[in-house]
Amino acid sequence: MKRTMLSSIVFFLLMGSWSLGAVLKVPSEYPTIQAAINASVNGDTVLVAPGTYTGDGNRDIDFRGRAIIVKSTDGARTCTIDCQGSEAEAHRGFHFHTGEDTQSVLVGVSVVNGYAENGSGILCESANPTITGCVVSENEAVRWGGGIHASRAPPPQ
Repeated sequence: MKRTMLSSIVFFLLMGSWSLGAVLKVPSEYPTIQAAINASVNGDTVLVAPGTYTGDGNRDIDFRGRAIIVKSTDGARTCTIDCQGSEAEAHRGFHFHTGEDTQSVLVGVSVVNGYAENGSGILCESANPTITGCVVSENEAVRWGGGIHASRAPPPQ
């Protein structure tokens, strides 16, 4: 009986730490995805409404090492990150480079029109985020990973 009760208490304490995170809504509460991430702390969820997101704060997005979830409300078909990248002005969708691990989660967004040296849709350098339900298309890299590029260290320039 005591063992079961102790196990239950530990379980609810662990679950409680996961479920206590705030939900930061884009664009109703924060004007850009990056603004919501900047306001987040570990355990939070950045919830992105349907739409096409462009411009500063909605491209070159950086999780900043946080263990957060960034997800669309309705999936990749309704939520697009349009990087508007070009040879003259390089931009990518997401850049994971601050030791993000599997607790840094990206869910259900499309990433299009990225242009970069490497990883023009999503670039992971010495990071291991969880990316699920995303569509990465119509991106162009000069060297590696038009869609996604992952490496243990920054690629040589």
